Amino acid sequence: MTSYDLDRLLDRSFGSSWLKVGSCNTVLIEGEDRIIVDPGAPEVGLQQVLNERLKELKLTPSDIDLVVNTHLHANHAGSNFLFRGKKLMVHEKELQSSDLLHSWPEFFEACVKTLKIQPISGDTKVSEDVSIVTTPGHTAGSISVVVRTPTGSTVIAGDAVSSADEYRKRKSPGSAEDKQAYLSSLERIRSLNPRTIIPGHDIAFSTSAAILDDL
Repeated sequence: MTSYDLDRLLDRSFGSSWLKVGSCNTVLIEGEDRIIVDPGAPEVGLQQVLNERLKELKLTPSDIDLVVNTHLHANHAGSNFLFRGKKLMVHEKELQSSDLLHSWPEFFEACVKTLKIQPISGDTKVSEDVSIVTTPGHTAGSISVVVRTPTGSTVIAGDAVSSADEYRKRKSPGSAEDKQAYLSSLERIRSLNPRTIIPGHDIAFSTSAAILDDL
């Protein structure tokens, strides 16, 4: 696919409305490979926001080895196109979404098929310190990324954890496709005993009881 073809696809995908799409937390993991989790909404790429942040770290999109999408909503996967040709790990249930394949094929073409898709169906080890766990509820194929560090593990939860408040109170948001599955995934994340959680749309927070009680 040429750059011109990609530009046309992006224009058909988002048109004049893409500025209205909110974004998410985007996380860079540096270890055996450089991994980007959830590149974010289309404006993050189209307005060069992510490119500029990578430049501050003396990196470019070509330095990234792997993209992981916690799910394929546009505010998480809309800037995947920056990493076309790179490997993409995403749950197979997200790839089977009728909304993507039938209602919005241009998005699928521009932001999914331009990458080398490596679908997963269950928990997956990415490297010695990075793994993926299934955390359905927000969507059927929602996943979270677990990163082991010397000071404890961090869970990059996407929208499996919307906020510290919902994590603390064990409640599901209205956006969850399956509320019971969402609550079960919250309990699964708790069982991992993470030190830090990075939710999809809130600041990262410590899971220590004292800190959570103050939130």
